[in-house]
Amino acid sequence: MSLQALFFKGKSKSEILMLSTLYNLARIFAYVALGALFGAFGAAISFGVQARGVIFFIVGLVIAFIGIALLFRGELLKFIESEKALKFIVKIAKTSVQKRNLANFLLLGFLNGLLPCGVVYYFLALGVLSANVADASLIMLIFGFCTLPVMLLASFVFGLLREKFKEIMFKLSACIMILNGLYLSFLGYRANV
Repeated sequence: MSLQALFFKGKSKSEILMLSTLYNLARIFAYVALGALFGAFGAAISFGVQARGVIFFIVGLVIAFIGIALLFRGELLKFIESEKALKFIVKIAKTSVQKRNLANFLLLGFLNGLLPCGVVYYFLALGVLSANVADASLIMLIFGFCTLPVMLLASFVFGLLREKFKEIMFKLSACIMILNGLYLSFLGYRANV
């Protein structure tokens, strides 16, 4: 049972939907805060056109690498998604579950937004490239809102899907990440030719 599900005990479906929405809005707030931080970093460094091309090339390779790691799982994924950060965040999350109130539930959502995730890294890299706090925050806000329907429906839909179909969709998603990463690398390469 997930930590989030502990807060759902004895709640109606409408209450669960409301709580899930609030949880995910807190997660999106974490993304926006990270976007602001990474945008400030990008503004402090100020990249030229050629450097942006190199960064796009590298980010593309990283995304393709993450896609490959997702396809084959195991050690590659452990390398990308830091286990130390995960353990630290889970420790705080478990502490917040002891008192089941709305503030702690929102804290769980915020902490979820800080969990290591390759796709989030990609959008944070775009935030760095924007070299602007507002633009980077907006990138992360849009990314967060684009994930909202999926995150709200995931628990309901995944319960209905068969394992074989889930595995096929997971592999398809990883392949799309690989192709997107290669395309970004190509764009970065072309920017420097």
